[in-house]
Parts: sequence; C-alpha cells; structure tokens
Amino acid sequence: MMINSTAMILIGGFGFVGRNILEVLDGSPEFAGLSPVVIDDLSNAAPGDADLDVPAYRGGYEDAAALSFLDDLCADTPTGRIFVFLAGETRVAESKDRPLDFIEANITQPSTFVLNAIRPGDHFILISTAGALFDGTFEVRTTSAYCPKNFYGATKAAEEMILEKLVELRGGTFSVVRMTNVYGRHSDNKKSAIHAFTRAVIEGRQVFINGDGGQSRDFIYAGDIGRGIATQAKRVRDGVKYHKVNMLGAGVSTSLMDVVAAIEEASGKTLAYEKIPAEDLLKTEPRDVIASKEDVRVLLGEGTTPLVDGIRKTYDYYAG
Repeated sequence: MMINSTAMILIGGFGFVGRNILEVLDGSPEFAGLSPVVIDDLSNAAPGDADLDVPAYRGGYEDAAALSFLDDLCADTPTGRIFVFLAGETRVAESKDRPLDFIEANITQPSTFVLNAIRPGDHFILISTAGALFDGTFEVRTTSAYCPKNFYGATKAAEEMILEKLVELRGGTFSVVRMTNVYGRHSDNKKSAIHAFTRAVIEGRQVFINGDGGQSRDFIYAGDIGRGIATQAKRVRDGVKYHKVNMLGAGVSTSLMDVVAAIEEASGKTLAYEKIPAEDLLKTEPRDVIASKEDVRVLLGEGTTPLVDGIRKTYDYYAG
C-alpha cells in the first residue's frame, strides 16, 4: 500500500460498477490517495480484469483466504480502510422464485463478512438500490420510507438496516449509496433494457418489450456512478462531513420507448421490437422510478451525462 494512502477495498470490483470505479480512480487526480484493492470471484467480471494493475484476490469474499489476503495487504494500515460492497443478487425477476438464495446472498453472507472483516476505524459503503426499495408511486428521496414491491427490494432494505448495525458493533462507520438504473461501459454481463437493446440493434436482432413500454426509469451513466462512489470515499478519507444515505441517479425519468428512440438516434439504426403482455412480471416492478435531483447533487453536483450521450458511449463500447 502506498504511503499515506487509504485502502479502498472493492468487493465485486471487477464487475460492471466496480470497473467504472476503477477507471475513475485511475484517471482522476482528485482521487489520488485512494488505493483500490479488489476481491472478486469473477462470476460477473467484465472482460480485461487480468490486465489491470491492482492488488486482487480472485475468489469469494466469504473465503477465509480473502480475509488473509486483506490482513497481509493491509498489515501496515490496519485501520481506516474503506470498503465498497458491490456483491449480491440483483436479478429482480428471479427473487420471487429463489427467495432463500436472495436472503443468503444479500443478507447472510454480507453479515458474516462484516463480522469477520471490519475493524474499528474502518468505513463500510454499501451499494444499494434506489428503485426496488420503493413502489414506484413517488419521487424517491434519501428520507423515503421503505415500501418495496418485490422480494429483491425487501432483501436490500433488510441488508441496509442489518449491515449498518453490524458495522457499528464492530467499531466501524457506515454509509449507503443507492443507485437508480445504471448503464454504460463494462456492462457485458448485464441483461437490462439499455444493454440488451443496444446489443440487439448492433446485431440486427429483435427484442421484446414488456407491457406498453411506458414504464419509466431513472437511467444513470456508469461513469457518473463511479465518480459518485469515489467522491463518497474521498469525503470519508478526508474527514469531510458526509451523508449516511446517498442517492445516485440522473433525477430524470425516461420511458422504455424513449430509450428505444435514444438507441436509434445514437446508432443510426432502427431497433426491431415486439411488445408482450408480461402481466405477472410487471406486477412485481415499479411503474416509474425517479430520484430527487436535490439528493443526486450531493455526490454528483450538476454534472450528469445526458442519456443520448451515455447511450452513444455504450454503443461505441459494444461496437468495439
């Protein structure tokens, strides 16, 4: 570890969001002094992780060897580490069919890790969801009361509450960053709408749109997410006042059909699609998601990437 640096330990750091955090840390002088460390089992790793010059344990964060790796790496900096926890189940539609798997992945295993890994003086940033914690009937704020519409959201609400108290029991401090719908580079393993539709328009394939396509989401570019999370870590490291609950989004809600139009504008091609009822699935999803612009500004200021620009960058990433 560099002298006077702070270990920023990314659990799941080779995945979609983690890779965007690593790019921000590598390319932004303002975050110098935050030294990334990755623990990742590679189950959702984006391509190219082997080429990255970053200390890493390639295995499960729940492995005893992962804890030994951290002990050895941070021997000279035993306290004051910043953990960014990106691991867990995120497939909303599958949560109703595999509820016990979601409890294990989003509550049991993270809780065990906190009890084994966190030391007094450490800070734990849990990366959570802005949309699934609520029912999609109002603009979500960091102060909004939990009202999840699906089982995935229920596990994330429980994870936030349980991990906060466990981190405090271990003598650490805790904050959470709730994200809206993230899209962008390093999303090779993502199956969400923007990624699936962008790949389809490149390959000339048809896609299916659930329902009428009028459902809306707050889409945030992954590069902005990386910057926001790094900003939270920097504030913790610098001893600057930070918010315990944070929101990362665009503060704008965009319908699925508007996403289709943006992909067609960015690509210069027509996306072939068919609408299907998908009534059972849509019952478990919020109709609309939008984050408060006021809350978003806390970490991102006024600088979020416009949707068409972000989709164009995503298109270029897939097109090679």
